[in-house]
Amino acid sequence: MTRLALFILPLVACGQKRPEGGPVSDAAMTLDERAGLVLKRDMYGDGAERLVYLEQGWGPVETLWYYYADQGSVLIPREVFVNLEAPGETTLFIAPEHMTRYRFLLQQRTPNNPDGLPIGFAVHEDSVGLTCAACHTGQVNYKGTAMRIDGAPGMIDMPAFLLDLEAAMRETLADEAKLKRYIKRHGGEAEDAQAAMERGLAWIEIYNRMNKSETTEGFGRLDAIGRIVNATIRFTSGPQHAIEPNAPASFPLLWDAPRHDYVQWAGFSGNAEVGSLGRNVGEVIGVFGTLDVKRYTTEEDAKAGYKSSAEGQAIAAMEESLWNLQSPLWPEDVLPPIDRALAERGAPIYASECASCHALLDRDDPKRHVTAQIYSVDRVGTDPLAANNLADARVPSGILEGAISPKGEHYGPDMAALTLLADLVTRSLQAQPAAAARTLVYAKTNGLESTPKQGQLNPITEEDPSAELRSYKARPLNGVWASSPYLHNGSVPNLYALLLPPQARPVTFTVGNYEYDPAQVGYISEGGPFTIDTRQEGNSNAGHLYGTTLSEADRLALVEYLKTL
Repeated sequence: MTRLALFILPLVACGQKRPEGGPVSDAAMTLDERAGLVLKRDMYGDGAERLVYLEQGWGPVETLWYYYADQGSVLIPREVFVNLEAPGETTLFIAPEHMTRYRFLLQQRTPNNPDGLPIGFAVHEDSVGLTCAACHTGQVNYKGTAMRIDGAPGMIDMPAFLLDLEAAMRETLADEAKLKRYIKRHGGEAEDAQAAMERGLAWIEIYNRMNKSETTEGFGRLDAIGRIVNATIRFTSGPQHAIEPNAPASFPLLWDAPRHDYVQWAGFSGNAEVGSLGRNVGEVIGVFGTLDVKRYTTEEDAKAGYKSSAEGQAIAAMEESLWNLQSPLWPEDVLPPIDRALAERGAPIYASECASCHALLDRDDPKRHVTAQIYSVDRVGTDPLAANNLADARVPSGILEGAISPKGEHYGPDMAALTLLADLVTRSLQAQPAAAARTLVYAKTNGLESTPKQGQLNPITEEDPSAELRSYKARPLNGVWASSPYLHNGSVPNLYALLLPPQARPVTFTVGNYEYDPAQVGYISEGGPFTIDTRQEGNSNAGHLYGTTLSEADRLALVEYLKTL
């Protein structure tokens, strides 16, 4: 069930990006090329003696390519990032002991990661950006063994990382000694080195200013939709129109995501036709991609689309690779073995309490598809802020005022935030017809067709045309053990607590440590570096009342059964 990651430096060339944007097979490549790193003890007291990878249908080729595939994110000039010192220190910012404070996962140097950057940092031309793996690769530690889980929710603290990155550049430019050390490591002309840092600082300080919020996201959460909306605003009407990203959401798990009819926490994004490519281009826009928005007034002109840094072929290849990613099985050679008798008692409880929303799924069925069950926030009762923000957000049209939309209408002075995002994504795809055609063939080949949403949604009315968006999606729970904390906003620390009445769930708990609690099924929730306060806006742990009236014996049986999925 697990494979040991050996700590040797790979010697063969592997994982190089082909022109069509996909993993390169190499018969000489072995598991050793997937080897990561763990610290025996980090600044939060976490650590492990060994690292293993779980069996999830991927080999080293797919895993390593996924970790560093260039999707088009442009965060900071590479020469700045790899030579920058951490704020208040002489240690390099990218040093393993520093990057683990943000919970980025460490990797060996490899041919497709020559700088030894953590998982999820990809080089795009002369810059470094982020890729899906940064937020969607997990790790679970138990008694000295660390388990890497591809596609699992990450634990990174993205806001703290970005704020510290800004602070590090600002401090370097203001400190003569730091600046000299940076320029020496950079190796180029002093003026060029300083100018590169000034460009990086100017970009990121605007980003951080636009994304301030009274609700701190912390480890393992991000108001990704709010931040993507702010990226679209920055491209069209300017930073002064930013909205507050105050609805944190956990990073969703990725296994089987390409097999869903609808994805995202609110279930608003379809996978049919070119939907998966559009969704991921939107993600690139949100995580530091570049975009040249034009004000087209005729359909003929609009065919040219918007040029962007998004790597359409690589994005399409990643979705195709994710098609084969399986959910992780409970690793009984690392975690305590499942009590099979107790789990068997829990099976009928799951059938009566959970299965109507969370259908069972055979992870080994190559033809498996998922019909999402989407329920209104009124029915589920969980924190409504993320769904309501999505439904209610309106933004200035900016340079698109008077432009023709992909639906043939002309924009007024403002529009729904999702309308603006749809425009930017659609026009970006028009500029990459080969990638769009590839995705369309992929969708048709795999039976991804447009279907009506299933579940119990609010009806669309004249008073509330966005009513359907005030919803959250329920998905199959295979691999759920590896995705704590729970609910869309990460407001419940473990599965045991999720089955308690809301008033009995922890009001506060900590996140940021990897050590696992196999009894309650979730990360240890005491002594971590960040506290989630469920009384704060966007953090409510209310709702999801399913299974909350069980007896203690039945609750424990259901928790044990959930380990088997």
